[in-house]
Amino acid sequence: MSGYLHTEEALRALKARDPETFAEVYRQYFPLLYATAFKYLGDKVQAEEVIQDVFLRIWEKDFQLEHPAALKSYLFRAVINRVMNHFQREKMQRHHHETLQNLQEESYLCNFIEEQELRENIHKAIEALPAQCKRIFKLSRFEGLRNQQIAEQLNLSVKTVENQMTIALRQLRNSLLNDDEYKLTPTARLKILLFLMGGI
Repeated sequence: MSGYLHTEEALRALKARDPETFAEVYRQYFPLLYATAFKYLGDKVQAEEVIQDVFLRIWEKDFQLEHPAALKSYLFRAVINRVMNHFQREKMQRHHHETLQNLQEESYLCNFIEEQELRENIHKAIEALPAQCKRIFKLSRFEGLRNQQIAEQLNLSVKTVENQMTIALRQLRNSLLNDDEYKLTPTARLKILLFLMGGI
């Protein structure tokens, strides 16, 4: 029946979506078209999907072909076009994936840099405190001592420790939160507040 596919009658039957003619075209040309798709894609499933897409398009759309002898080249071109579309989609997907990955990496890097700068700024502000303020503040925030424990360790009254902590917190707030030099983000500002409150 393969000779039939090169006749005007077969062409008219395809245009009329005749199931038998359609099935015969599929059986006749599938091996060649599959081999072509597999050559470029290197994947059996993807190659089969390309062939199925080509024949579905022929069935669903208006089939336009001037001469039955051009059927083979028409199908071959259709397969090549589908393969190219496949590569184009994959390229776009890879591009979107890479873009997303880059954005995530940039976001992580920005957060890391901000965290480092925040730590450095806090360290500078603490080191700029008066000596006794600095010592009391470090014992409170870095060693977790209570005011009573600090007072006993430094041989000071609890009231003195409380006053020195008040001075330290006021100076640190002014240095870290009210200084336009640091250009703090809302997240950084929150972290500083939590630190001053003893939350982190």
